Amino acid sequence: MIPSPVRHRFLGGRLSVDGRIPFASLVAFLVLFSLFLWALLPRGLTGIDPLSQHARLVLSPPLTPGHFLGCDFLGRDLWSRLVSGSLVSLTVGISVGVLSTILGCIWGIVSGFLGHPWDPVMMRTLEIWYALPEILIATILMLVLGHGLLAVIVALSIGGWMGVARVLRSETLRLRDAVFMDAARAEGAGPFRLVLRHFLPNVLPVILVMFLFRIPGGILGESTLSFLGLGLAPPAASWGVLVNEGWKALPVSAFMLIWPAGFIVLSLVSFQVLADRIARHIGVPR
Repeated sequence: MIPSPVRHRFLGGRLSVDGRIPFASLVAFLVLFSLFLWALLPRGLTGIDPLSQHARLVLSPPLTPGHFLGCDFLGRDLWSRLVSGSLVSLTVGISVGVLSTILGCIWGIVSGFLGHPWDPVMMRTLEIWYALPEILIATILMLVLGHGLLAVIVALSIGGWMGVARVLRSETLRLRDAVFMDAARAEGAGPFRLVLRHFLPNVLPVILVMFLFRIPGGILGESTLSFLGLGLAPPAASWGVLVNEGWKALPVSAFMLIWPAGFIVLSLVSFQVLADRIARHIGVPR
């Protein structure tokens, strides 16, 4: 099989011109590594039940003994709730990234390979769907599906696969008539073997970048839905739920809003930096 330039650059290229990892990418990786570590070991790191209430600690400020970031309006430790909420938010982000990427890949690849007359029909359908705001689609679906983690994931995935489909269709149109694809057809490769063995390995870098770009979209989408009261319901903790609670307590305790909002911004920027770096390295459209 003749490798495509994308595959060659992804597998054999360097992370930077001089072979060193850029400082911003390294910092972003370390931030995300810490967030995932906190998410997977919340009780081991804090030692405090995020649902435990203490009336005497209501709205305790940061640096209160035993409560690093203070407590909320029910006396629950805010640091433990942030850490446990990171598991929910990151789970939503990764799940939305996986599902929306799969949906977009299927639609884009099928549309590109089928060609006329199916390709124009599928693309016009995609453009109509793409014209609707993602958060509007997710909000309507949440009203139908109800509250819950699974409902949030499904709603955001259905509302956010269109960008992936457009990129994968473009890659399909570019590669379907490439030399290595013609060589595989000449050797008698069937449609499934052609796609699985010869096409997909050459678009995996593009799929990876699309997946990374969709993760922050899922995190922000969950935060928006929870802030509007359409996502997860208390006492469940997620960054969006904590922002909602912090907004209500803003007049008397601004730190309840600052900490979860800071976690959201930090994770979004870190994912964007890593995804953008990889996209620029392998020449994927952003």
